[in-house]
Amino acid sequence: MSDRPEEAAAAVAEEAPDSRSRADIGGKVNAIIEAAEAAAEEMRQKARAEAREILEHAEQQAAARIEELTRDAALDRAEADQYARDMREAADSYGTQHRRTAEEGARRVLADAEAKATELRETAQRKAEQIERDVGERHRMLKREARMLEERRQRVLEGLRDLSAQLQDALAEPAAEMPRDEALEDALSVERRR
Repeated sequence: MSDRPEEAAAAVAEEAPDSRSRADIGGKVNAIIEAAEAAAEEMRQKARAEAREILEHAEQQAAARIEELTRDAALDRAEADQYARDMREAADSYGTQHRRTAEEGARRVLADAEAKATELRETAQRKAEQIERDVGERHRMLKREARMLEERRQRVLEGLRDLSAQLQDALAEPAAEMPRDEALEDALSVERRR
């Protein structure tokens, strides 16, 4: 059995009318519908798997980037703290007269380091928020694509049901005045039925 509904329908149309029975046609139509449903289900599963992979990848990237930026900020803070302690010790050794100048310098360095750490933390937060927005947008896009695939599957199923109904109508209507080949061809013609 072919996975392509068009090939299965062409194979049904090419068979001699005498060798077909209603059960055969019904079975073939059911097989076409099942193949279409299986293809739609497979497409839906692939879309869901891809969405999960993209979300997981984005979350991993965001977590890694936040961790890296947080670690860098903590290292900068630790270095600034160490530097401030070193500066205070140096100032104490210079004595009272140099102490005020050294402490002033240490406070400036510490303030700069804290400002830098705050800036790095805020930058990391903004980047994390942007990544979250990107992940959310990608998730919404994948949901839209999945919805479109579902609608397409529904249209295919409706088309197959119409085709099945036309086939059943063609087999149910006796064609007294025209040969069987022409009657079946007429019943299958979409333009004539509309």
